[in-house]
Amino acid sequence: MQSRKITAAVIVTLGMMMAGNAVAAEPDAPVFGGWRNLHSASGAEPVLRNQPFAILPGEVAKGERFAILDRENKQAVCCLVVDSDRLDAIALETRYRLPGVWIADLLGNEDYNRRHGDPHVFAMAREGELVDHVFSQEGGGYSDLGGLLLPAGAALDASGGSIKFGTTTYRLQVQSQRFADDNGALDRYTLLPPAPAAPVVVEVPYSTY
Repeated sequence: MQSRKITAAVIVTLGMMMAGNAVAAEPDAPVFGGWRNLHSASGAEPVLRNQPFAILPGEVAKGERFAILDRENKQAVCCLVVDSDRLDAIALETRYRLPGVWIADLLGNEDYNRRHGDPHVFAMAREGELVDHVFSQEGGGYSDLGGLLLPAGAALDASGGSIKFGTTTYRLQVQSQRFADDNGALDRYTLLPPAPAAPVVVEVPYSTY
């Protein structure tokens, strides 16, 4: 599943923007982030499959719940639950046996982290509706591989163009582009709350392994 090719650069405007980093600007602001569904490197023992990881802007407690964005079905599906302490490169390599390219996807590179801050990576567990959720792969869909992580309780409108959480509605824009070396792609999610609140940007890379 993970080796499935992501189709060439497509720009999908669903309608919601978030600039700056993938970070909530204020302590009480909702936390948005990214997530990836990964497996161990070829030949690793034991092999872990379909292990979700969260990429978040800051520390969160074990048990914290998030929903994922299913772009193809235009749904927010709950839940991914924080199931570990913060993970570094050593833990990702030795405990989860991830290949280096996916560790780099999770932890970012020097240029990205200088602009956005160091990401906080956590192993996640599926609960609730997400356990039996069926993703669509029509039209090259790949929401099962990762994407935007939302606060639990967030909901999409019928068009998939906006996300509501609490009393705030965010417009959502999604932009996808291939890497320069053609070995993967980057999805950029921009969430736009009502003015004067700052937009939030979440970037999720998908390197080919």
